[in-house]
Amino acid sequence: MRLLFSFITLVSSFSAVAQLTPTFDDISIPMRDGEVLSADVYIPAGADSCEVILIQTPYNKNLFEAGMPLGIGTNLDSQPYAFVIIDWRGFYGSSGANTSNFERGEDGYDVIDWIVQQPWHLDRVGTWGPSALGGVQYHTAREHHPNHTCAIPVVAHPEQAYESYFYGGCLEEARLTQLDALGYGLSPVVLANPYFNSIWQFSANNSWYPQDIYIPTLQIGGWYDHNIDRMMDWYEACRNSALPSVQDEQWLLVGPWVHGGTGIAYVGSSIQGELTYPNAAFVNDDMALDFFDFYLLDAVNGWDTTDKITYYNMGDDTWLSSNNATIDQPQNDVLFLNDAGILSVNDTGVSSTSFLSDPSNPSPTLGGATLSNGLDQGPYDQVSLDSRSDVITFQSGVLYADATISGRVTARLNISSDQPDCDIVVRLVDVYPDNRSMLINDGIQRIRFRNGYSQGDEEFMTPGQVYSIDVDLPFTHYTWKSGHRIKIYISGNSSIRWNVNLQDGGTMYQQGTGNIANITVHHDQTYPSYIHFPGSNSSLGVSESNDVHVNVYPNPAQNDLFIDGIEHPKYELLNAQGQVVLEGVGREINTSTLATGWYLLNIRGEGVEKQFPVIIE
Repeated sequence: MRLLFSFITLVSSFSAVAQLTPTFDDISIPMRDGEVLSADVYIPAGADSCEVILIQTPYNKNLFEAGMPLGIGTNLDSQPYAFVIIDWRGFYGSSGANTSNFERGEDGYDVIDWIVQQPWHLDRVGTWGPSALGGVQYHTAREHHPNHTCAIPVVAHPEQAYESYFYGGCLEEARLTQLDALGYGLSPVVLANPYFNSIWQFSANNSWYPQDIYIPTLQIGGWYDHNIDRMMDWYEACRNSALPSVQDEQWLLVGPWVHGGTGIAYVGSSIQGELTYPNAAFVNDDMALDFFDFYLLDAVNGWDTTDKITYYNMGDDTWLSSNNATIDQPQNDVLFLNDAGILSVNDTGVSSTSFLSDPSNPSPTLGGATLSNGLDQGPYDQVSLDSRSDVITFQSGVLYADATISGRVTARLNISSDQPDCDIVVRLVDVYPDNRSMLINDGIQRIRFRNGYSQGDEEFMTPGQVYSIDVDLPFTHYTWKSGHRIKIYISGNSSIRWNVNLQDGGTMYQQGTGNIANITVHHDQTYPSYIHFPGSNSSLGVSESNDVHVNVYPNPAQNDLFIDGIEHPKYELLNAQGQVVLEGVGREINTSTLATGWYLLNIRGEGVEKQFPVIIE
């Protein structure tokens, strides 16, 4: 039996019938302040002394009687490690310990200090655990115990920042409710600070410390986990800022996995949402054991030659790897929102698209990177949203070749509304040949926070005025296969994941009926709206005419713009007012002297005459 290691799954999935009996049960481990924490110890039969894997949990150590993680299950005696499972201070067996003026990292240090004094321990301690069990490993690592040898944090990062709770300035309500149900009691503090302020600044500064990582880590994440965006930043920071001697001993594994906790999906399972990824089954366990064996047992297993990042290419269903600190694609493709619900590389359209957003009837959350017992997790079909009048869609033509992105997608939209505030939700999907619209990821932006998240940044809308906003989507790696389409859904809400905006410009997070907002997304030459895709894909950037492929890149451009497909093209570059600002013959255009903004590139040559919208940044 494999341990289902989302923290909610830990609570809900194990049988009440004990399958393992701790070697030492309910041991009291002393802390430096005189309090004690309760722990269970599992030692394989016949072992005089072992290296230890430490797990610190707020979700009841007794649940591990159903089986150890890493695919070990009840086969404790067939593997070489002793496991120490400890209840956090203030939770379950350690609920009696004083929870004022303490640091969880110091508790972790003291537990390791106790372990190394035990006759059944050798000299090394590795740590493992998902979510909260992962975050506490970073706290412990920060204390630099000499016997803390390595760590495997799963779907976790240490940062407690404003964006951790207010994505795009909007409260991720379902997740906060779930955390309250698990005993954290965060709502009073979070809801009392809906703006970025000194409290959030202090919290972020105190919880971002890659320079304090002195040990090797294997960080494990999932593309459908709500932590993935911050995890990618944290991993890159560790590669660049950890103790120099271990900067190249930071590994990252990202699969097509959810955080876990609802349904049958968890980190390591092949079934995720409504899709199945057989190639991803339990790769996390295999790599984790190799990592532990290398660092705790000195196994000669080739772990040190493993590429630093191993990541799943969703859509193509293959594993890829890299030795870089990030897999972010520096180039960008652009698709423009066009009339009739089209995503186009060639045209911005000449009009706009409007929809109504009613707080009393919000569009529903359908899967994604959720954390709530009331929501599905992972890739789910969004096609039912097509019939809703409060959702608009834009999609590409059928792709003639695969298109891959790696990084963060941004929707840069020009919008207006008849209300002082609203939210814009963008869901990115893959339209299969059978018309399933499978969710890749999504993002939200509260418009009053379009200029920033402090109270001083707050600015409401004037009815009818057009505003440019960015809706950022989390880091992902995805391939749309040939024959598929790229599609986005735009709406004013996604309930119950995110708080529903009452759209009246009043105090946030209050009860009320709110106002119905008429929201317009503009997509014309004066107010173009477009999607930045982190990639360089001929299937997105190519127009076809007389069997000649013309490619304009990079778009957006900064210093230079290139034309492929024609040997000696004639070009004219027009600004948004229709004035020619550059013209000439050749495949390279120097744009370094141009102001940032939107332009139109006319190309002629070899029987081809084409127009390309171009963004200069």
